[in-house]
Amino acid sequence: MLAHLFAIVLTLAASGGMPGSCAGCDVSRMDLSGKDLSGVRYAGADFSHADLRNASFANARLAGADFSGADLTGVDLRDARLAGADFRGAKLDGTKLDGLNCAGCDLQGVDLHGRDLHGLSFPGADFRNANLRDVDFSGVDLCSRDEETIVNGTVVSRNGKIECGDFRGADVRGANFSGVRLCESRGDKKTCTPVDAATLRAGTRSSLDGARLP
Repeated sequence: MLAHLFAIVLTLAASGGMPGSCAGCDVSRMDLSGKDLSGVRYAGADFSHADLRNASFANARLAGADFSGADLTGVDLRDARLAGADFRGAKLDGTKLDGLNCAGCDLQGVDLHGRDLHGLSFPGADFRNANLRDVDFSGVDLCSRDEETIVNGTVVSRNGKIECGDFRGADVRGANFSGVRLCESRGDKKTCTPVDAATLRAGTRSSLDGARLP
């Protein structure tokens, strides 16, 4: 028992007084700048309008978290799992994104001008009206199929149309989409294959004018 309590104390100390696991927690508008929250499990947590400058969420599990309106300047999101997270209106200047998984993330209107997203994972992400000028999307896992047939928990066929997120209204001038990939099974790189320009345009619901296409 004492050992367990000591471990909890160490965890809280390392994360600046924040618990290591807190699904659905409301930390909106809090000042968490500079906090070390690496490895935490905060699925569905509300970080909206919080001050997260220079905090670390490396290797964190943050599926469905709400970062809308938050300041994530300089935040470490390396290897974070953020499926379905909401970043509308968030500041993302200088965020560290290596290994990021942001499947289905809501990135409407964000400013990612000039960012290097090479090789990251954004299947089904919503980039409507975002500033994506000169962004490097090369090798990004962006596309998936919208319908699957599952029998006894196993995917036996994928016959739906290809979806590559939503880029309607986004400024993609100068962005590089070479090598963007369709992954038949999320998380399994062996199932990923490059898509052509026509598939990419159809899948993103955008003409992608001004971008470099496959």
